Amino acid sequence: MLQIPNRACAWVATAVALTLNPHLLAASLEDIQLWAGTGSQRAALVIEWPEGPEPRSLLWGFRWEGTATGLDMLQAVVQADPFLYAHLGQFGWGTAVFGLGYDHNQNGVFAVNPPVAFDAGGLAVDTAPDDARTATDPGDLWREGWNTGFWAYYLRASEAAAWESAMTGAADRTLSDGVWDGYRFAPGFAGPAPGEPVPAAVPEPAPWALLALGALLLAGGARRATGTQPERAS
Repeated sequence: MLQIPNRACAWVATAVALTLNPHLLAASLEDIQLWAGTGSQRAALVIEWPEGPEPRSLLWGFRWEGTATGLDMLQAVVQADPFLYAHLGQFGWGTAVFGLGYDHNQNGVFAVNPPVAFDAGGLAVDTAPDDARTATDPGDLWREGWNTGFWAYYLRASEAAAWESAMTGAADRTLSDGVWDGYRFAPGFAGPAPGEPVPAAVPEPAPWALLALGALLLAGGARRATGTQPERAS
């Protein structure tokens, strides 16, 4: 029997719902599947690429306590989602977003050309943007810009509010409970605000992880069958 990945089911269900009811609010905080951070306060992050495989507008969530910024949310979400990548610029005046990418076909292989040195959490920080940088896999999403386009930054106070252009960078944007941050790449420094997003799906366990879990369960079963149990610390 054909098995459809959970992420595909989620994307298809959202697309069908919007087709049948175009007035339906496609996304709310309650729709978010992949959350970064912990805490009682919640915010949403939307990233939209202007071209590439669909869906191109994706949604994540961020939880925190105390004080957090828009940059905190972006970095936390990138680190939480193994398919999301960010190329940031660190300057004396602050942090810039050069490029954002997504392993859209989720095959676990993501690279850009010219190369960028992403760390284990999907982040790369330097001062060398390249507007010509592209994803090496045509099934993935990537846009980068500095001289011919940029990642426009948008804010809205709630899921029902309209997007407004941010007047500060993400590092100077203090989050509050229920707010939304959005990024959409603007070729030529012009373009619309993000559209209605599809919730980014929680990554499915890799086959090797399932095999490892199975081995652990079998080992535990063998210990119970033979009566050998770990000693409890006294």
